Amino acid sequence: MSNRFAYCPWDFYKNATADELRSQQEFHDALVASGRVTLGQRCYISTLAGFLPAKVTLGDDCYIAGYAYVTTNLTMGRACTINPFAVVRGVVTMGNGVRVGSHASILGFNHVHDDLTRPMHVQGLTSRGIVIGDDVWVGSGSIVVDGVTVGRHSILAAGAVVTKDVPEWAIVGGNPARVLRDRREGAHAEPHLVATEVATATSVSTDALPGSALATRSSAAASAQPPHKAALADALAIFGRRAAAQWPAVLERCAASLPDGPGYVDVPDMPPRGLRALNDAIEIAAAFAAVPPIQPKDDLVRRLRSYQNQADGMPFDPLRPRPPTGPNALDSAHGVYIILSTGYALECLGAHFAQPIRVVHELSAEGLRRLLDALPWQRNAWTCGGWIDAIGTALWMNQRHFGLTGAIAPLFDWLDAKCSPKTGLWGEATAKEGWLQPVNGFYRLTRGTYAQFGRPLPHPEAALDTILAHIGRNDGFVERNTNACNLLDTIHPIWLLQQQTDHRRDEALDFVAAQIPAIIGRWIDGAGFAFAAGGPAGLQGTEMWLATLYIAADALGLAGELGYAPKGVHRLRPPAA
Repeated sequence: MSNRFAYCPWDFYKNATADELRSQQEFHDALVASGRVTLGQRCYISTLAGFLPAKVTLGDDCYIAGYAYVTTNLTMGRACTINPFAVVRGVVTMGNGVRVGSHASILGFNHVHDDLTRPMHVQGLTSRGIVIGDDVWVGSGSIVVDGVTVGRHSILAAGAVVTKDVPEWAIVGGNPARVLRDRREGAHAEPHLVATEVATATSVSTDALPGSALATRSSAAASAQPPHKAALADALAIFGRRAAAQWPAVLERCAASLPDGPGYVDVPDMPPRGLRALNDAIEIAAAFAAVPPIQPKDDLVRRLRSYQNQADGMPFDPLRPRPPTGPNALDSAHGVYIILSTGYALECLGAHFAQPIRVVHELSAEGLRRLLDALPWQRNAWTCGGWIDAIGTALWMNQRHFGLTGAIAPLFDWLDAKCSPKTGLWGEATAKEGWLQPVNGFYRLTRGTYAQFGRPLPHPEAALDTILAHIGRNDGFVERNTNACNLLDTIHPIWLLQQQTDHRRDEALDFVAAQIPAIIGRWIDGAGFAFAAGGPAGLQGTEMWLATLYIAADALGLAGELGYAPKGVHRLRPPAA
């Protein structure tokens, strides 16, 4: 293929030969087949580009020129361009019509350097992400550092070093870049005046490039929506429309015949492993105010309600061995997850269990305390939190649907007393996994108790300190330990804690905001989300990531942009009594 298209990719679809078109299509097909790249119509990616995607989505009419260096997670809208020798790395989201000039660097990551006793290169990476709005011109040789949001219709002058958020319609230049003027205020200014302003912008040392901070704005601009929220709102709205159009296809690819009737498997061509895939499908459809098409709603309700022991009210999975009846039915955290899975699926269908979960209702205060004390808090706080999530949910459903109180008060008495004032969590860190067990256990525990019953947490500031430390030790979950559980189990606690405290709010919400473009970039058209990077797309991953994105958006006041809302296990606010 002619190298001229590597330098002038805008000419490709006008001048390429049939062989060149076919070769480019084969290259595109191989990229898409990798599962890491999604391409719109009339895209061009030069084979001479340093293109190393983790998850990249290009809208229609986008191109990446030769000798550009593009890595990690990139989402581009329509008609975006990355010119020769430009660098785009880390977590980056662009709107429509973004033009990146040659030798520009957009760097959506940073090196950890807090530990003075270790070399920086072994301390890992963090990523808050970069968001660039619609119709932005990134001038040649400019640099945009991690955490920055560039507002719509703005211009980054050649050589600008952008370390702070850029307002909409601004022209910025210099090192560090500052606002030179608002494009709307000087629409008819002479071009040479703008060039003079750029050339005379103040320059300082580039030895240190700090992270994001709010740009200084005029009083008029300060009253407008912050540019990062506007760009994120656009990205959420666009994704919401994609998901709304594609969720039926996501379910259809996982449809299967089960021993008890029509249903779903988590991943196509996999054997059925339980009822959860059907319940996940019900929750995905309910988020979009619909019901899976495999059965009428009333038939699904009757079917799910039949999976409950008459002796003690304990739900069971018809595709797995039947659990024992009586108190032993509560021995396994994994075994009691069916309370959540089927209970919330029924609520998504406007129904509930046929009878109370009596095995939980009949627990005495002393019996509940013995069970709680016997859980393996030192080595497996995550499983312990999952067990409490299920017990709390059973108590909540018994109260809501049958008017039974049970041991709700003793449960909260124990939880309040056992929460560590130092960490705000239950359980301890482990040498192998650090804070993973207690942080993920904190999510499960608080979701089914404090969040569901609307009660205040015992030590919210300490909890947030521990969770942010956990995020830092996992490099912001950009590439390390990135899966649906680990992100849900940090984003929901941040959402919950910010309902109660302003402690470190900006830092926490910066992390949440950076996750939004990263999550959107993981969507696979027609297939949904994989639970973890590199895995197959399936119903569990799709349900969890859709919910996690919604929770992140809600933390920033942007959930309404998505056009859907989770109504099952991962709903944020219980329905009114």
